[in-house]
Amino acid sequence: MAPRHTHTPLIDYTTWDRVQTLLGGHRYLSHDMLYASELIRCGHCTHPITGEKKIKKTKTGDREYVYYRCTKYNATGHPRTRLPESTLDEQIVALFARLRVADEEVRDWFVGVLRARTHDEQREVRERLADLTRQLTALRSQQDELLNLRLLKEVENATYHRKATELRDREGWLQVEIEACDLGRHEQADLAVKAFELSQSLTARWITADIDTKRRILEILWLNCTLVDVSLVPEWRKPFGTIAKRLLQKDSRAGGI
Repeated sequence: MAPRHTHTPLIDYTTWDRVQTLLGGHRYLSHDMLYASELIRCGHCTHPITGEKKIKKTKTGDREYVYYRCTKYNATGHPRTRLPESTLDEQIVALFARLRVADEEVRDWFVGVLRARTHDEQREVRERLADLTRQLTALRSQQDELLNLRLLKEVENATYHRKATELRDREGWLQVEIEACDLGRHEQADLAVKAFELSQSLTARWITADIDTKRRILEILWLNCTLVDVSLVPEWRKPFGTIAKRLLQKDSRAGGI
């Protein structure tokens, strides 16, 4: 069977999976309409934006066009906004331009700040991990003590089972928390830098990317996006929100992100 895609991947799938795990995102199931499937929500009613295909006759034959509108488009009093896909494409490219940092010196500075901030966050994670580990050790000591009391028949059977269940549930929760803290903590800095580097070449890569890759790009860049009237308004993920707000200025180097 021939490979599904012949283009050079924007990012490798291992990196993509790690980014999704660390950012709390989800994997996208393929869809043939880029901006549909709840990627964007309506600014008027918060319902999802959906797509529809229209066939128009032209001098060269039938031509397919894709339009996007709110799923509640026909509701009484709802704005009758319906945008062609090309309009949303233009807005996406314009948003990418806001992420572009032209000054190489400023880009290098930003990468350094990213690494420094991630180092601070990792220290906090290590402290949290140590505290959870201490709690787990203490809890297991309590489990041993409870078992010894039961063997000595100093605790009734019903009381033993009730307390044992409580301690077991608590142990399970602590183990989940420990795994979450430990997951990827040594690679967050590299992923943050990769995400920033990705943002600096989006426009050129967007044009030739397939739908799946474009969806992945957008889900990495923003937490959610709203269509307000006829304009896309994204809520950027970190650090892209900082870049988009133009906080990356030379005279701000003494500050932080």
